[in-house]
Amino acid sequence: MSPEARARRRVLWMNLLFSAGLALALPWFAAGVLAHRWGPARGTLWSTHHAYAVRTFWFGVVGMLAPIVAPGVGLGMLAIVWLWCAARLTRAWLAWEREEWITDPGRFV
Repeated sequence: MSPEARARRRVLWMNLLFSAGLALALPWFAAGVLAHRWGPARGTLWSTHHAYAVRTFWFGVVGMLAPIVAPGVGLGMLAIVWLWCAARLTRAWLAWEREEWITDPGRFV
């Protein structure tokens, strides 16, 4: 299997786990661990997908911790972060299907 195909498959697994993580926390953490462990697929278009996944993971973790840190506004913050992560996952899936770069993976949306 070519490095390009292997990287594409890894991004598929990360996207699947992140999508399941919107309903359950455990797959979200598994996707984050995989994104960090596999690292960027340097030299391929999938490197932007890895950077995008890592950033999505950390913002999702911050959102999950919001109800613990600030109970008064935490649930509202959790809902906003959940919607934001769902929007980023939609963008990730569309880019994966089209096999295209995610432009500026460091931006918020």
